[in-house]
Amino acid sequence: MIRADVNMTGTIKRSATAKTDKNNNPYLSFIVMVKLPNGKGKGRDLDVLVTVPEGKKRDLSLYAENRRVTVQGTLDIRKKGEDLAFYLTGNKVSVKDVPDEDGITGELHFRGRLKNENIYEEKSDRNGNPFLLFSAYSSEKVGENFVSTWVRFLRFPEKGASIDTVKPDWMQPKTKVSIEGELQLSLYEKQIRISCRVKDMKEYVKENSQTN
Repeated sequence: MIRADVNMTGTIKRSATAKTDKNNNPYLSFIVMVKLPNGKGKGRDLDVLVTVPEGKKRDLSLYAENRRVTVQGTLDIRKKGEDLAFYLTGNKVSVKDVPDEDGITGELHFRGRLKNENIYEEKSDRNGNPFLLFSAYSSEKVGENFVSTWVRFLRFPEKGASIDTVKPDWMQPKTKVSIEGELQLSLYEKQIRISCRVKDMKEYVKENSQTN
């Protein structure tokens, strides 16, 4: 599972249409284009499919092509071929006082598994602050196969604390983890890379729903 509570700013690429789901509940759907820079003056456009539950037909004209928009809601990130697909369920949409700069910011909620070996590296940032750098993946079934989406994590100890304080004993190869932290999207060789600055991390143990 890779989800995030986000605030997204971009430009509507495909005007809104009114639809109904399988339970006949109405919603609006449109595509927002977000320019994602790579730090070298170039970047790529990221298309996000936005749905607005219980959206009204009278609001269709608000979400027209080329209009700037800010959307708050829940972002689902899924693997699609060799790339990633982004689906945002909006709970607040605004076309007024929209910032000039595109972006997606928010808090990531991740559930997955650590690498099989060499699970972390000890690094230091430009100010000499130590941190752990590690990766984990979340798997989902697509058709008959399972596909994995990788996320890169940075975990800093409390100020003045040893880096050992962010290396719990359970942090072992293949361990299932539940992580929350700051979402960061960037480009690496034209591919979108998901990163996260960890705020909270724990071993994930699936609850047994059976009762004795």
